[in-house]
Amino acid sequence: MSYQVQSKVALAPYTTLKTGGDAEYFVTVENTEDLKKAVAFAKQAQLPFCVLGGGSNMLVPDAGYPGVVIQMKLAGVTYTTLDETTYTVTVAAGEVLDVLVEATVARQLWGLENLSHIPGSVGATPVQNVGAYGVEVADVISEVIVFDTNTNKIITLQNSDCQFSYRHSIFKEKNNLIILSVTFILHKNPNPKIAYADLAQRTPKNPFPRDVRTTVIAIRAEKFPDWTIVGTAGSFFKNPMVPHAHAQELALKYPALPMYPSSDGQTKISLGYVLDKICGLKGFAIGPVRLYEKQALVLVAEAGATTTDIKNFVKIISEKVFAHTAIKISQEVTEI
Repeated sequence: MSYQVQSKVALAPYTTLKTGGDAEYFVTVENTEDLKKAVAFAKQAQLPFCVLGGGSNMLVPDAGYPGVVIQMKLAGVTYTTLDETTYTVTVAAGEVLDVLVEATVARQLWGLENLSHIPGSVGATPVQNVGAYGVEVADVISEVIVFDTNTNKIITLQNSDCQFSYRHSIFKEKNNLIILSVTFILHKNPNPKIAYADLAQRTPKNPFPRDVRTTVIAIRAEKFPDWTIVGTAGSFFKNPMVPHAHAQELALKYPALPMYPSSDGQTKISLGYVLDKICGLKGFAIGPVRLYEKQALVLVAEAGATTTDIKNFVKIISEKVFAHTAIKISQEVTEI
């Protein structure tokens, strides 16, 4: 596809929530030169711009986006052998994450198998430090190559430069850094990460990467709706981090509430438990928007739902959680 700027392009079909209006301008980029042209076009027109990957973590306003949406389609995967058991795989930002996971598993490489069946593109994974079942991409990322739209230079960030934390990274703070590729370090030596309860119970003894992937896919099928059929972004909300003192108060009030203390004075709270067992909101619906009946962290938007419907619903959910726990929850999904 040659470089082309389109106008008034509907964005809903490009997101898994399937809501929202049009992009003022829309450009698909398949190489860095086209990306530079798209950014230059936005700057010249004095318009904001944003990058669209798989659309699985994006909430588009009903009024649309009054700027330039850059659809990331950079492609390419390169494997490099570091030693007998260690490999790197450098992946262009537009590659599909689950296709990559499937390919690494087929090579019997350990590292990404717990991230099976997560929708979206590889370039989006460092942004919110995507994680599942005890693994985050920060655990296996070596470096990230980015285009700095402030300086028009391509730079390489090492893992430590990315400032990874729970569902966070430098890329959430600095919108001028557009991810071009991600390099992962993977291993041949068995290293299953199956401490997560569901995985520990269902994964075979001495598993191969394929066994872990198969188990993860089965678990996700039970907990998450099919994003190709209904509007969803997977887990819509983050598990909140609260001060230890707050966690202790909650533990007294709700002894069964799962919580995970960290060394930084914070404790991660299981929001899925809060929504389901404390607030009784699993399956709760207002019009075409509901919390999924099999996993309360998951928001589902049926056909006909609008972004306004979703935002109003989220506001009500947030108020209910705060009333029971004094926790202000936040969402994983990014609003553009």
